[in-house]
Amino acid sequence: MASSSNGSWETDLRDSVRTNFGQGWLVNGETSGKTKILYVYNEGLGKANKRTSVTLPIKWKKSSGIDVLNAIKFIKPLVVKENLPLSEAGRRWKSQFIGDDITAPNKAWQDFLIVPPKHFYPQKEYDKVFKEYEAKLKATKVDQFLATKRPLSSGTEKKYFTRIQIFLEVMNSRPAPNTGTELVKKCVAKLKEDITPDEKKRYIDTWCDILTYGIKRHSMNDKRWQPPEDDYRKELKGVSKKSKKSSLTPYVKESDLLRLLDDLESSDPEMFLATGLISIFGLRLSELAELEVRGGKLYVGHIKNNLNTTNQDRDSRRVFAMDLTDKPNLGNKLISLLDSELVKLPATVLKQISLVEDKNSYAEVGKAFTKKLKKHPIWQEIEKTNSDITPYSLRHRFAHQCHTGSRYPISVTDAAEAMGHTPDVHNGSYARYTDEMSVERAFKLHNEQRVTL
Repeated sequence: MASSSNGSWETDLRDSVRTNFGQGWLVNGETSGKTKILYVYNEGLGKANKRTSVTLPIKWKKSSGIDVLNAIKFIKPLVVKENLPLSEAGRRWKSQFIGDDITAPNKAWQDFLIVPPKHFYPQKEYDKVFKEYEAKLKATKVDQFLATKRPLSSGTEKKYFTRIQIFLEVMNSRPAPNTGTELVKKCVAKLKEDITPDEKKRYIDTWCDILTYGIKRHSMNDKRWQPPEDDYRKELKGVSKKSKKSSLTPYVKESDLLRLLDDLESSDPEMFLATGLISIFGLRLSELAELEVRGGKLYVGHIKNNLNTTNQDRDSRRVFAMDLTDKPNLGNKLISLLDSELVKLPATVLKQISLVEDKNSYAEVGKAFTKKLKKHPIWQEIEKTNSDITPYSLRHRFAHQCHTGSRYPISVTDAAEAMGHTPDVHNGSYARYTDEMSVERAFKLHNEQRVTL
């Protein structure tokens, strides 16, 4: 804003206000150093005319000119079109752009986030508090954030519980965050240093979802509490120090799997059946609960988070064997064993399968299998050779063999269909199982089969 010949920036500001907003809008500086905005409803009527004013926390100085003009730009429609008192319009501007009191907790968020901050309770009481929280949510008719995410497994709901607690701890801290971006930044600072970028992303996404929910469903200030932009979210998430390839869950080598299955077949037929089905057919651990043999073929029912998501009439998928080279008919053998019921799944696994409906979750089925497998001596030897190996590596073995175990690799689309997920998920999680030799084989085979077009 240009100065007059006398250097009066105040005169220039008042002229700008009149030019941009018309008659009736005035600005003055107070002895406190703040800016006063005045509105004269019918300028020209003299002392009888109604006028009102509001003081804004904008410093009355030359460099504040743009801030003053932007404030009036926000306030004027509220006064002129919505007939709000100037004081109320000023309060809304302050709430949107400044905050009511940056040192005071933002208690309003607790109206729909009823989770108590975690640090209020000792760790030993955490499970008790969570159960009480669950009961409260089920009993209440209040529209709450977490209700928009259901149905959820108990494990996933517990993760949301933790994320919401961090959100409330930060929102109710002193000094309280004043914007959505500041809130998310402070929440990220509370996470453990060794958290992975993918885990951090899930936390950040939840906090941003809460902010959006508060704005859309509970009239929280939309400009003040907007979640951070995507670019800043990525910055907060950070970048993994591992390549995507190195961060993949490792697969069980064919030689290790052969040793494991040979031993289990003689020492523990039930675990032989369970481990064989998972590794040879590429099953999720919990899919042991939804197996069916039809016409000598193996099918798997749909499982996801919980029973509520399975009520969507999804077709079972047929699964196909990826046999070991030293056991070329193992898949058919496992199907026959399962169908005959001469060998059953481990008792601990069957028990959890029987409790799926009561628990509304399949998660414990996989946990029961994992617990039993990790006690086996040969599996413990396999773990020693690769500290990152997990029981889920049995499924990854299947994916690895799809792409590297033959001169004729399985396509991503077909492998994804067999494993029960989308090609995009497959590409992100499994299809990078390749090496120089497999790529070389692929190109050699392609060139051998070239045709003239």
